[in-house]
Formats: sequence, structure tokens, C-alpha cells
Amino acid sequence: MGDPTITTFRERLEMSKPYKLRPAVIPYPNWNCLTLLMLMLLCAFTVKTSYAESELSIEYLEAIKPILKERCFACHGALKQEANLRLDTVAAMRANGILGKDSELLSRITSTDKDIRMPPDGEPLKAHEIMAIKKWVEGGAPSPIDEIPEADPKSHWAFQRIERPQSGFTREDINPIDAYFAARYKSEGLVPQPEAERTVLLRRLYLDVTGLPPTIEQLTSEEPLSTIISNLLDSPQYGERWGRHWMDIWRYSDWYGLGDEVRDSQKNLWRWRDWI
Repeated sequence: MGDPTITTFRERLEMSKPYKLRPAVIPYPNWNCLTLLMLMLLCAFTVKTSYAESELSIEYLEAIKPILKERCFACHGALKQEANLRLDTVAAMRANGILGKDSELLSRITSTDKDIRMPPDGEPLKAHEIMAIKKWVEGGAPSPIDEIPEADPKSHWAFQRIERPQSGFTREDINPIDAYFAARYKSEGLVPQPEAERTVLLRRLYLDVTGLPPTIEQLTSEEPLSTIISNLLDSPQYGERWGRHWMDIWRYSDWYGLGDEVRDSQKNLWRWRDWI
């Protein structure tokens, strides 16, 4: 006979179980979480790589390009491209194939052969300059995406062909230059002064060109203003008046400036004076 207490306890335990035992289940991986984790790792690697490249790009602008500009651009820049080679942008260097594993740039700047070494004139690059360029090339020669090449000197405004601009001038009784001021006059609420009298114009003209007022005969002359202007510009007084002006601006003097001494003065300075 069994113990009735144990039987009753087991029965009560069986009857009082709130949950049923279930077989163990190994959870399958959550692919969404794995994908997100991989993307985060990839982004972190990309950011780290981009940051490193950005640092090297800054290093190129601050350390590498100034060396190239000082020692190489004179022969391989916008003005001259010896051997059809430009070094003012990394894109131009890549296009010429001088960067990479067997970098010709490095072989040239490190060569001891005077016929091969670059730059050919002057002292070779210093050791720390060569090391900086080598480190940059071996790091992939990173550079800013928006690097702009040097401007062609021929594109400077001083070398451009002079062309008469379209002024929109339509009235015959006003000087064409007034058309450029008309819009500003209007915006400022100003009214331009009427054209000066002939005698006033002649006085201004003579004072500006020769520095002297006109004589009575010149003031009463009936010659066209264009003829008078041409005659004044052809006169020696025009050169004398403005030659003195520019010599004053440039502080011209035949005198050395110390007491009565003239022996230390520039002996040939008079040539410059006569040229003016």
C-alpha cells in the first residue's frame, strides 16, 4: 500500500499546475536586426574612411600643393605645360599617369640624376617635403572633389579684347556715358544737371589736361570740342602736366636727400624721368 498523503499531494500538484511544459525552441535570427547592424557597421567604416580621406585632402591643400606651386607650377601650371604636364590639380596629375604604384612624380623628385631630377633648377626638394609627398601619394593622393585649376593668365580682363558695351543710349543730345548713370539717378531720386555751357566746358578741359586755364582766344574759339581735345592731348603741356603728377605720386627725385650730397643719388634716374 502506498502512502495516501503522497498520492493526494501528487494529485493536488497535478491539478494545480497553471502552465504546461513546452519543448525548448531555438529562436531564429531576426534578419531585420542583422541588416540594420550591418548597415551601421558599414556606415561607421565609410565615415571613418571618409574622415581619413578628408584629413589627407586637407593635408594636400596645406602641405603638398604649396610645395608644387612654389617649385613646379612655373613649368607645369596654367601658363606653361612642359612635356604636356600640368601639376596644378590632382585630376591633371592622374590624367598624366604620374601617380599610383610606380609614381613617376616620386621617382623624379627623389632621383639623384640631374638629367632626371625635378625640379631641374635650383636646389632639390628638402627631405621633409619629399616625405610629405611620398606619404600623400602612397595614401592614394586624395584631393578635394571641387579642386579648381589655376586660371589661364590669358583669361585676365587686361588681355581681353576691348568691345564697346551696349549702353541702351537712345538720345542724341546727351553724352552716351550718361546712360550708365540713368538707372542709379532714378533709384536715388536724383535729377542730373543739364549740360554745362561751352565756356565752362572749355575751362574744365584746359585745367584737367594742361593744368592751366584757357586764354581769351582759346575760350572764344569756335572750333569743335573734339578738335580742341585732340589738340590738347597732342600738346607737350599735356605730358608735362601729367608727367609731374605721376612723378609726384612715385616720389621721383634726383637728389639723395641727405644735406647737399648728390653723389649717392641714382645716376641714371633721369632716363626714367625722360621716359615719363
